[in-house]
Amino acid sequence: MSPADGDLTEFQVGRLAWLAESPTADVVRREIAERLDQLETIDGASLIKRNMVRAVFRVPLTVSRRVIVKRYAVGGLVDWVKYNVKPSRAMAEWRVGRALDAAGIPTAVPLAMAEERRIVLHDAALVTREIVDAVHLNEYVETHLQGDDARDELRAQLYDRLARTIRRMHNAGFVHHDLHGGNVLVNGPPDDAVAHIIDLHSVTRPATPRPGALWFDLVKLLHSIRTCSSASERVALCRVYEDEGQRPSGTPLTRLLQSGRVSETLEPRLVRMERKRVRSRTRRCLDRSSRFDVTRSGGYRVHHLRSVPAVALAALVQAHRATMAAGGAAVLKDARRSALTRQTLTTPDGDRGVVVKEYRSNGVEGRLKNLVRRPRAVAAWIAGNGLLVRDFPTAEPIALLLRGPGRLIGSAFVVMDDLGDAERLDLVALGRFAGALDADGVAHKHRLLAATARLFRRLHSRGVYHGDLKAVNLFVHETDHGSEVVLADVDRVEFDREVSRRRRMKNLAQLSASIPICISLVDRLRFFRDYARHDPDARADWKTWFRNVIALCERKIVVRMDPIE
Repeated sequence: MSPADGDLTEFQVGRLAWLAESPTADVVRREIAERLDQLETIDGASLIKRNMVRAVFRVPLTVSRRVIVKRYAVGGLVDWVKYNVKPSRAMAEWRVGRALDAAGIPTAVPLAMAEERRIVLHDAALVTREIVDAVHLNEYVETHLQGDDARDELRAQLYDRLARTIRRMHNAGFVHHDLHGGNVLVNGPPDDAVAHIIDLHSVTRPATPRPGALWFDLVKLLHSIRTCSSASERVALCRVYEDEGQRPSGTPLTRLLQSGRVSETLEPRLVRMERKRVRSRTRRCLDRSSRFDVTRSGGYRVHHLRSVPAVALAALVQAHRATMAAGGAAVLKDARRSALTRQTLTTPDGDRGVVVKEYRSNGVEGRLKNLVRRPRAVAAWIAGNGLLVRDFPTAEPIALLLRGPGRLIGSAFVVMDDLGDAERLDLVALGRFAGALDADGVAHKHRLLAATARLFRRLHSRGVYHGDLKAVNLFVHETDHGSEVVLADVDRVEFDREVSRRRRMKNLAQLSASIPICISLVDRLRFFRDYARHDPDARADWKTWFRNVIALCERKIVVRMDPIE
């Protein structure tokens, strides 16, 4: 490596060749390079992120500033070949970061980078200035720019500044290729916030950027902020982006603004992108990724969160079987198809209450069924993670343990967070609403009805169907923002299909039959009104809905004043 200009210094520490800005080269050598393998032990240092690609640390320097250190994972034939023909991530971010800074684009300015090359790349690191008090774009908006009309105006100003920053980046010839809210950091007061573009390893600077690539940058950003911006705000951002340059952008946005069809074209595309995103992220739970690992332990194939060691999960199976043999309160269910026990999982972060659900194969017939359908344990693992990806509250799945070749699964277990029995929805109704209620009790009941209706409405409107949506599978979690209803027992959940009127009525009947009669007919009418809030046809035809739900309830065991399982 050779310096790009006279303000850079080269030095060697161990096998790593470093390139650094000369004014801070000695400090970087002494406080970062010589302690690169011990960053977590430095007083005041903190780990920001660790995944399969990199570990990111915030490290204080004696010169009264903190820096961000990225240590990139390199290994295996694919990386060796790839980084033999293209720059390492450290080198790419170093070059682009300094070029963006020179062009006046706010970014994490690189101070130093390092590589170890012995024929092929073996190690790489990058040191950048800390963007002080910065948070990701979505978090900044949700924390500082939500609420009254004044906040709406400040949010519009931030989006205007963001649009201008992106256009300046594009005008300077840079294309990000991964421009989303997680790669934009914002700091400063709400009336003068600054957006910084980060994670630059994918950025290119072609001689002539393709209009389609520029448009993709913009669309990907708009998709990432869809939950903290309105359609009109997204159109306004597009308009500022187009007006910022001295000439039209040349992207499809130019034509769409002229025709007044920005929202008509953009919003359906954002919906498609979100559908593709959640499907992709749902499937990741079956493969190795930054969040999940797949290992073998105790004779099981274990799909699990990387934060939980597989050996501890295999031990849970033995603890579950011992609990089943001993009986007692820790046995939550013991049925022909499944068994549940409550256990304690020991992790590096401390003990964690969990529920272990055993899926019984019921012999050869059960194994053969798994050849033509997704095994129930696998379905539950995918469904739980899919619900979290779609921002639905549920017991977090921690691990899936399978024994047997391929789909011929002999035994299967899912480990998930323990939600507890005390807050089960039917028990909450019995415990809090069975007698005479004061004004606070009535208000609490109405809030819980509204929260449950909101959950059902969101599930159905977003194409999520839960085949066993009764009160014993719903738990109440009290938050600072009110009651939240959490889903459990999710192995009969389906995604990404329109939920038919018949299925919607079936879910309503499942809930109605499993809720005690202390929830009155008037309460149930209130629930339906909230559920059908955005469905004028259902609200107008509420009598037909009620008759059909009552007819479905007649086929079920209807709860009176005692819970059922």
